[in-house]
Amino acid sequence: MKDDHIEAIIARYIKDGDTVSIGSNPLGEKFVKKLALAIEAKHIPIADIDFIPTSFSMASLASQMGLRISALNEREIDVGIEFVDQIDGNYNFVKRNSTSFVRDKMICQSAGLLVAICNEGGFVEKIRGKIPYEVETFGWKRTLMQLDGFGRAQRRIDEKGDPLKTETGNYLIDVEFDRLFNYEELEVLTKNVPGVIESGLFIGLADKIVVHGKSIKLMSRVDV
Repeated sequence: MKDDHIEAIIARYIKDGDTVSIGSNPLGEKFVKKLALAIEAKHIPIADIDFIPTSFSMASLASQMGLRISALNEREIDVGIEFVDQIDGNYNFVKRNSTSFVRDKMICQSAGLLVAICNEGGFVEKIRGKIPYEVETFGWKRTLMQLDGFGRAQRRIDEKGDPLKTETGNYLIDVEFDRLFNYEELEVLTKNVPGVIESGLFIGLADKIVVHGKSIKLMSRVDV
């Protein structure tokens, strides 16, 4: 994502005094750096914000960059920014890489304004492909077997071949679905499986969509 696109998004959606949270991934880290530098250099009319991190790495980075750290227990979020893999025209999206989908979902539901950012290839008519699930480690094979009833389910592993865990200590299982479901039906059916804690499917939570490529395209379903 181009630096000038990041600066334009910051200037458009973040206001002085806002409480902000940004999703954890490489683009999110770049966004945090640009936000802190823009505030310090007074490139944008923002002097002060509170930042709620979703991961240890984001908390460490924000602290290094001089942003004031807050917590969801202390305040609600004015602006949440998520970097997503796919999003449709009805503002449903899927996020596949996260340190904790539980935290992500809590952040998204708290945000007064949620901005979902994807590359131009990620704006789709209907979400397809894998959907990740955060699952309890206890009895995970049973959970995987039940999720496999919906499609092809596989637990994620790291580069060493060890099980990949979220920061909240849970496993991640990716499910490639054999048939299309209604999104709401899919959420209910899969999250009724004992052991499933949260999914990477976010239904109707986005307020703004930013599609980036050579240029940026903005979409909104709210007036703010």
